[in-house]
Amino acid sequence: MPQFLDNPGCFERHIQRRYNNPLFAGYTNMLADDDLHQARKQDEQDAQRFHESFQGLLAEMVDMPEKEDTEVILKQKSRIDELYTQCASLGGDHSREKEALNKLNDVLMKAVRSAAGNDPQAIEELSREQAAREIHMNLLEYALVADLLRTDCPVAEDELVATLLSEEPATLGTIMTLFDQEQRQELQQLATDLLDELELEDSERQRYQDRVSAMDHTLQ
Repeated sequence: MPQFLDNPGCFERHIQRRYNNPLFAGYTNMLADDDLHQARKQDEQDAQRFHESFQGLLAEMVDMPEKEDTEVILKQKSRIDELYTQCASLGGDHSREKEALNKLNDVLMKAVRSAAGNDPQAIEELSREQAAREIHMNLLEYALVADLLRTDCPVAEDELVATLLSEEPATLGTIMTLFDQEQRQELQQLATDLLDELELEDSERQRYQDRVSAMDHTLQ
């Protein structure tokens, strides 16, 4: 049995997900020591890149003029959101970094609102943007969401259905909100097809069927 970390990064997490999992045909119980070592190394490098970028952002924010150009502020806000997404998929506890990034976002939002003045249209747009951001941040509390939103997502396209079915029904419904209606329909059908192809014990099949049902509920 591999010695997995309790709170790994996204690359080791996906290896854990596939290990001894009948949904991943051809992978069950097949894990070379080098695979785990390489995944853990990727996670360590990922964490290092995040902390370097995080420290760089903090330094830039300290040096930012009190009245900065709106375009520069929006660019920094985008960087904050990108770093938050990256942070959400790291191993270990990074709650302090997430809190710091949210505080930085609040500082920039205050500056943008000040620049908007009394323009009702601009104020309404900012409110919608902030509400959308809060929804996005809540979704990132789900590890799989953070993994799927990475540009270097460890989940291969042909592993997506098996990966979704590896989630519990209670969280699967939320994760499915990442996809539009057409994509949900396709994923639900592919999940049904996958279960039809696999030889499973009745209790195991029912467990996965409950997850397909959770996917189906998102279509209603």
